[in-house]
Amino acid sequence: MAYRYGCTRGPEDASASRPDARERIQQAAIELYGEHGFEATSLKAIAERAEVSAPLVLHHFGSKAGLRTVCDQRAAEHLRQAKLEAVRRQGSLPQNYLFEVMSQNLPLVRYMLRAFAAGGRGADALMDQLVEDSLEYTAEAEALGQVVSSRNPEHRAALLLMMSFGSMMMHHQMKRLLGVSPVEDPPEEWGPYIAAVSEIYLYGVLRPEAYPDLVAFIDDHRKGRDR
Repeated sequence: MAYRYGCTRGPEDASASRPDARERIQQAAIELYGEHGFEATSLKAIAERAEVSAPLVLHHFGSKAGLRTVCDQRAAEHLRQAKLEAVRRQGSLPQNYLFEVMSQNLPLVRYMLRAFAAGGRGADALMDQLVEDSLEYTAEAEALGQVVSSRNPEHRAALLLMMSFGSMMMHHQMKRLLGVSPVEDPPEEWGPYIAAVSEIYLYGVLRPEAYPDLVAFIDDHRKGRDR
């Protein structure tokens, strides 16, 4: 299940009574927060994009902080569903499927980059949820033979998420060095980025047999955790 937006909108008096008003408010908030940041985005701007009244936003979410909390939860859940859907697909992932999913989820990625840049307890809670969800879909992928097991699944999940979002936060440098920005450019232009990331994930970097002391260190660290 990927994030979908751009729903048909009607006059405000009609939209306020439609059952999808709350959904449209969340979509508008995620888009605008991702585009402009939290401080620069007002409830009025969110209401205008969702084509509802500002009081209706407060009616549904209580405050700007309440709306952001719901958006954090929505972003994490949609990413979780998208990952689970990819894991559960039969066969390989065709390129057009990857591009479609990336395009649909780009507003969520931009939103989460803003959230992590802003920091605070909200960002901590969001990362904690992403790590927990990653353990779920990674364990399922391991059971299906898609992913190698880890000596420390929690730490691996946390670091992979931080590396992924951290690299995207440096997307201007990525554009300069790889020729593409996964934040600003459309997914169909992400070839160099996807190829580089895929090579690291599929083939790794170091050969374990060349670094026996490092392998021993990892094993000792794991034994220390298991005591």
